[in-house]
Amino acid sequence: MNEPEQPYQDVEYSRATGWVAWALLGGVLLLLLGAAQLGSGLIALLRPQLLADGRADQLLPLPLTALAWLHLLLGAVALVTGVGLLRGLRWARVAGTLLGCVAILVNFAFVAVYPMWSVIAITLAGVIVFAVAAHGGEVAEASGRDLTQDAAVPPSGQRTTRPVYQPEPPR
Repeated sequence: MNEPEQPYQDVEYSRATGWVAWALLGGVLLLLLGAAQLGSGLIALLRPQLLADGRADQLLPLPLTALAWLHLLLGAVALVTGVGLLRGLRWARVAGTLLGCVAILVNFAFVAVYPMWSVIAITLAGVIVFAVAAHGGEVAEASGRDLTQDAAVPPSGQRTTRPVYQPEPPR
């Protein structure tokens, strides 16, 4: 005779909360931010006449070429960090938190130029910094990564297994 199947017998246990979505949103936003920064940097390098009459020279007394290279550098860092956050890597959580704090400071400096966008960006960056700093480890756990290191396979070569949910037998 066949035993009746236990409900949820193949469901793995996870302590992940709803904040995982915010941490993943931080990764996606960093990817988008990186792409936008790379695009801005390339435009400033290849077609500087498009940005020459902008407001950027009012805030920072830097030549447009220096700002272009800064945008390219920040864009590349944001892209790599965004991918790392989506994978649940520890170094990406640290870098994402630092990038979020820098974004808060930069947007605070731009409040006089773009007030509504700056306030929205500061609020969103604050929520994402909190989510990544406080709950970023849940992304690693939810994806099955070992939280003690940034590798999916421990040094012993054995894969780690998570506890499987075992429902109580019916009475």
